[in-house]
Amino acid sequence: MAMEQQQGNGATILVVIAVGLLGFGLGWFVGNQDLGERDTTEVTAEEGVALDSETLPIKDSPIKGNPNAPVTIVEFTSMQCPFCARAADTLKELVERYPDDVRLVFKHFPLPMQEQAKPASKALVAVQQQDEDAFWDMKDALFERIDDYGDQPMEDLGAELAGDLGLDVDQFREDFNSDETEAIVDRDHQLGQDLGVRGTPHFFINGEVVNGAQPIDEFAQVVDRQLELVEELKADGVADEDIYAAALDHNLDLDDGPEEAQRDQPEPQEDPTEVHHVDVRDADPAKGADEDDALVTIMEFSSFQCPHCARGADTLSDLLEEHGDKVRVVFKHFPLGMQEHSEPASRASVAASNQGKFWEYYDLLYDNQQNFNDGLWVELAEELGLDIDQFEADFEDEATAEIVEQAQADGRSAGIRGTPGFLINGIKETGAQPLQVFENYVEEQAEIAQQIKDDEGLTGDELYAAVVEYNKENAGGGAAAPEPQPQEEESDFDPDQLSVGDSYTKGAEDPELKIYEFSSFQCPFCARAADTMADVIDEYGDRVQLVYKNFPLPFQEQSQPAARAALAAGEQDRFWEMYEALYDNQDRFEEGDALWEELAQDIGLNVDQFKQDFESDAIAEQVEAEQAEGRSVGVQGTPAFFIGDEELSGAQPINEFRQVIDRQLDG
Repeated sequence: MAMEQQQGNGATILVVIAVGLLGFGLGWFVGNQDLGERDTTEVTAEEGVALDSETLPIKDSPIKGNPNAPVTIVEFTSMQCPFCARAADTLKELVERYPDDVRLVFKHFPLPMQEQAKPASKALVAVQQQDEDAFWDMKDALFERIDDYGDQPMEDLGAELAGDLGLDVDQFREDFNSDETEAIVDRDHQLGQDLGVRGTPHFFINGEVVNGAQPIDEFAQVVDRQLELVEELKADGVADEDIYAAALDHNLDLDDGPEEAQRDQPEPQEDPTEVHHVDVRDADPAKGADEDDALVTIMEFSSFQCPHCARGADTLSDLLEEHGDKVRVVFKHFPLGMQEHSEPASRASVAASNQGKFWEYYDLLYDNQQNFNDGLWVELAEELGLDIDQFEADFEDEATAEIVEQAQADGRSAGIRGTPGFLINGIKETGAQPLQVFENYVEEQAEIAQQIKDDEGLTGDELYAAVVEYNKENAGGGAAAPEPQPQEEESDFDPDQLSVGDSYTKGAEDPELKIYEFSSFQCPFCARAADTMADVIDEYGDRVQLVYKNFPLPFQEQSQPAARAALAAGEQDRFWEMYEALYDNQDRFEEGDALWEELAQDIGLNVDQFKQDFESDAIAEQVEAEQAEGRSVGVQGTPAFFIGDEELSGAQPINEFRQVIDRQLDG
């Protein structure tokens, strides 16, 4: 395998590595143990929690409720989000309703557009550092003062509230400004991003996602469902201490890891009253009421490879059975980039639509979602009796791709970022909502539309436009949501911020193009991307160079040691051999040092020299330097790639890399 290490003589940087993750032996608390006289309504995991998981770890996060409860609600909250404040009261009531069965776990997720969100999180952490039991009181106090956030610096407001709680104010200020406090907030935020959290409040109930400040009965339904699942798991022989991890595996479908499972989860809804006007285009398939009879227009933005979209499709079908005389459903393609077959499936449905069979093909795609492959599109067309020559020509036609791209652009103009997404007479709703949610909208919107129709004599798209305008003026107390602009696909990083330095490379020695990869050896998506990079080098290795940069993730306990192991192997010119060995043995990382030494021996290293290099300051400094370089260009999760002046995130299929590489080489 072609390889080289770029050597440099950079100044030595003193790095102090503090490994402070609090471990929780799974044997500490098993089942429902006798907690004596201690009040269990507000505790932290640091006091001992049997139920934990590396997928969505509890570790030292604050906990309210029975610490050994079978149902875990992990909330990702921004402390300046009014919907989070509303949800806080609901969650307290929920814990009271299920005193033995529910535990609430808090994770920080400050939203970047809320200036005081991160400082408020730091205030919470500073209180927790001093008095764990005071955390929840501080959370309540901050939400009660949310309207006062701009009146004084958050440090001062936090100090005032800490004093009210009887805490040491000087100690609070010291903790508020500490690097450790900021690291705790950043760790939670990174975990949320890797799990697909984009807005707040966002909840994982044993892994089942709930978005937004929902009514308590919505939460209760999920809790009851999870309690049934727990009983099934126990009946299958799952031990009490493994219930949380097993429930996560079940609900997140973790064959490929948490990030993949969450990519196509419903997008969190920060503002439930956003209203957007999007045109109904001639190429958009529609079903239900005729244009002139429709009082309610529901635009469905979906990806055919998204399982939640399949569920949403069934719900819309049920809705039309009851309300098809006044509701029309308009389909908008919104293929997701990380779903390899999503865009081809959309093009196949357009090709079927050209022969008048869109909705029949739509149903077949969702029915065969588990069988997606490049040959399936023609098989389904044959099943519908389509003209296959015409179907194949339309599938490859540029006009077909343009229809898909236009629908996707329509979605972005309305702030659609995940699937499924809906506009109900312009009102934005996200996720595979229950039938009752849609029926409530239909009842309300049909009445509004009928009144406008009677008063102004409008029908069809003119009526649709008028109702959307009415909703903009009246939804959410009369405040129309701003129309977001489509986001640019290109990254705004500065390529000059990246350099090879001491990092390891493979491919061309004098490349036309460099590909910088920031990865974590414990990240399953990085392992998948490693295979793709091997294919890229096979294909372009005489023109491009891959530069590997370590970016260990804080919640992956073995990712930093694995990075040091790879660099230590590099000292003996075996970096890429260790790179491959690490990814091949990812499922054994819990073995730690014993595994690194075993792999070192397997690839022919001097193990004593390896151990010495592994522990050296120089190796630790290089890991830290590469990670800092990643942060400087905006890396937050892994894998992340910088190809020329373009950025590509995630374990994308090779065709995505080909497009970017070809564009950069040809440019």
